[in-house]
Amino acid sequence: MQFRNLRAEELEGAVEMPEFESWLHTIGATDTAVLIVAPPGTGKAAAVGCVAHRLARRVILCDLAELLESADPVRQLDNVLRVCQAQRHTVLYLDKLDRALVRAEPNGQSGELADHLASWLERSRTTLLESACTVVCTGRDQAALPAHLLSRFDKTLAVR
Repeated sequence: MQFRNLRAEELEGAVEMPEFESWLHTIGATDTAVLIVAPPGTGKAAAVGCVAHRLARRVILCDLAELLESADPVRQLDNVLRVCQAQRHTVLYLDKLDRALVRAEPNGQSGELADHLASWLERSRTTLLESACTVVCTGRDQAALPAHLLSRFDKTLAVR
């Protein structure tokens, strides 16, 4: 699993999402988990850069679809989340959440991955606040995300 350290400026680009600007202004330092779901080519990565810029934080990018390349994706997710929890003043950009869950479905691990992430988001809220970290997950298909996981996000921008 690879992590990339980025500056918000490295994610600059066009954001083609209605109501993005007004949604962006609702994001604040007390939001520990944010979800952006939008079709391909609408600027999800640029939107994450805007969130990081608004919060004056650096970005760490992790492609969650890579979890499935591991023999034990749940353990790999746990390792990713442990790394995330150790960060300070960061936007933790967890990309392709929906794709990771869909790809895990044939192995029967989709629910376990979603449960693990939902539980971690709930347990880690105080730590993330104290560390000035915000987890931003992105994906293309909100229907691929279970309701109990969706409810763990402080803010959601869903574009069809």
